[in-house]
Amino acid sequence: MAKSFQAKKNTMGIRKYTFAIASLLLLLVTTAEARGSHIESPPITDRQSLVLYVRDCVDARLSEFIINYVGGYAGTNDDILYSCNLPHIYSKILQKSPDHTRVLYRLTYYPGTRIADAYKKNDPSTLSPDEYKLYRIAVQIIRQAKGMSNLRAELFFHDTICKYVSYYTKSATKGMPRHATALGAFLDRRANCQGYCDAFSMLCRMYGLNVDMQSGLTGKQRHVWNVVEHNGRWYAVDVTWDDNDAAQKKGIQFVSHKYFNAPAEIIRTTHTWEKINETKRIEPYLDENYFYLTQEVNDTTFGYFFSNPKDAVQFISDALIRNKKSIRVMAVRNDKRFDDVKLVNVVIDSNLVRARKAISYYNIYQKHGKYAFYSIEVKSSKN
Repeated sequence: MAKSFQAKKNTMGIRKYTFAIASLLLLLVTTAEARGSHIESPPITDRQSLVLYVRDCVDARLSEFIINYVGGYAGTNDDILYSCNLPHIYSKILQKSPDHTRVLYRLTYYPGTRIADAYKKNDPSTLSPDEYKLYRIAVQIIRQAKGMSNLRAELFFHDTICKYVSYYTKSATKGMPRHATALGAFLDRRANCQGYCDAFSMLCRMYGLNVDMQSGLTGKQRHVWNVVEHNGRWYAVDVTWDDNDAAQKKGIQFVSHKYFNAPAEIIRTTHTWEKINETKRIEPYLDENYFYLTQEVNDTTFGYFFSNPKDAVQFISDALIRNKKSIRVMAVRNDKRFDDVKLVNVVIDSNLVRARKAISYYNIYQKHGKYAFYSIEVKSSKN
C-alpha cells in the first residue's frame, strides 16, 4: 500500500511539473511573439527536466528556443534526439560558465509530422513540393481506409508500408537523409527504421490515432519503432522488423505481424530502451489488441492464437484444405517436436494428402521466446 501511495505521489508530482512547464511555455511563447525574441527555458538542472521541457516544446511545434542549464549540468543533442524522437537538431552555445550555460537549439521535424499537421489544419500551403506530393499520396491512402475501425485501419497502414517500402540504410554525416523520412518511404520506396516510423506515424495521425515513436536498441544497434494507443493502452509497433525483404526477393509476398501492437513481453525480448527515453508505458502482457488475439480474429485479415503447436498445425492444415491463401498463426512453444519446421511441414503435407489436396506453400517459421509464429503463403493449388 505504501509503495502504491508513493507511486501515485510521484505521478502527481510529475503531472504538476509538466503542467507548470506547459503553462510557463505558453507564457514564454506569448511573450516571445510579442517582443520577437527567442523563447528561453526555465532553469534546467538535470536530464529529466530537460526531456520534459523539450517534449513540451515539440508538442507546441517550436522550431527554435534557448535552454538555460544551471548547476553545472548541460545536456547533449543525443539526450534530446533520443528522448523526444526528432530526426535532427542544431545547437549553438551562446554563453558558458561553470554554473550557467545558454544553448540555442533549432529543431527539425519529420516530413510526416509536417504533413499530418497540415492535413489536420486542412492547409498544405506550408509544405515543400516533395512534401505536397507525399501529402496527396497519403490522402489517397486515408480515403481507402475510410470507414474502417481504428484497429483495421492501423493494420492497413502497417501492411501498405511493408508491401510498398524496401529497407535501405546509408550513413549520413549531417542533416536528415531522405531515406530516414516518409519521403524516402513513399516517393523513393526505400527507407531505414526512421523512415518506416515517420510513414506509419503520418498515416495513423491523419486517421486520428494517437501514435508516437520510441528510440532504443536492438542488440547493440540504435533503432526506432512506433507506439500506438488503443482504449487508453499503449502498444509497440515495429513496421521495419515486420517487413521481410529477404522473403519478398524470393517472390514471397510475406509480411510479419509479430510486432503489431506487441506488449512488453514480446517487444522486450528483442528491443531495449532507457526508462528516461520511454515515450509511453507499453502494455505488459498479450491482450485483445495484439494481432493474434484481436477481437476481430474471425475476420481473415487477422491472425490466430493456440495454446499448443499441435492444434496450431492442425488449424493450418484445415485452413489450407479450405483454400485459404494467407494464414497467420501464433502458438505457445510447449512441445519441442514442433520447433523443427521440417517436421511441421511433414505433418501439414500428410494432412493435405489425406484430404487429396495438392498445395504448394511457404511456411515461414519464427521462434520468439516462449511463442512460435507460423506465416503461411500459398504458392499454388492444383485441386
